[in-house]
Amino acid sequence: MSTDISGEIPGFAETRIVAAGEAWDAVRTNRFLGLQAVERLGSTAGPVIVEPTAVYFLVPAGSTRSWDVSQSMGLSETHYVVLPAQGKTQPPGPYWLLPPRRPLGSTDDLRHALEAVLGPRPTEANVDLARLNVDQVKGFACALCGSRLYADRPLGTFTAIEGLCTEPTELWACAPTCSAPPS
Repeated sequence: MSTDISGEIPGFAETRIVAAGEAWDAVRTNRFLGLQAVERLGSTAGPVIVEPTAVYFLVPAGSTRSWDVSQSMGLSETHYVVLPAQGKTQPPGPYWLLPPRRPLGSTDDLRHALEAVLGPRPTEANVDLARLNVDQVKGFACALCGSRLYADRPLGTFTAIEGLCTEPTELWACAPTCSAPPS
């Protein structure tokens, strides 16, 4: 894959700011989910960029137009991505976890990897929104079992009619999966 695009803008420390949607699209997710997805994809992963809080997967151009996987975003024609310097494979700053010379990754494979990492999304029937305590609403305790969170995963944004979640609230659960019955 070539990351040389005529419309690129030089950035700091030999980075380049490049429009997605021409030679490739990108999928952005948080670092926690992204690194787990890379592990699941193994040798089928395409080029991957890591930043302090995000991971970008480069996939074929036009393949993210209908992207709808939770906790991630498809980047196409109206988005720009900071490409690390060729050969930069370590922090600080953005770096290539998997180099740009790899073939672009499969959007379907990436979707399956991210969905596997995310696990089944609880519904409001699984989460008793009216019974959540302050620690669960603030993300200090698991929204499903009430245990203190030392490793977490996002459940999504929920809104209740009554209780502490009357505004849209991001809830968190034990990672990788909650093993205790809901409280």
